[in-house]
Amino acid sequence: MIAKVYSCLGPILIKIAEERCENIPKVVEEWKYACLIEILSDDQSDVLYTFKYPEEL
Repeated sequence: MIAKVYSCLGPILIKIAEERCENIPKVVEEWKYACLIEILSDDQSDVLYTFKYPEEL
């Protein structure tokens, strides 16, 4: 899986990190202050999970 992490700059989301992951809770804990975390399949064709701060984290 691939994790893409975004931060907010006003109304604009800026991608600040992209990393391969196997443990979703670890990624969410590591980036808990990010505005958006997307977990995608290995080929990046499917979004598996989306976490938005502060609603879901």
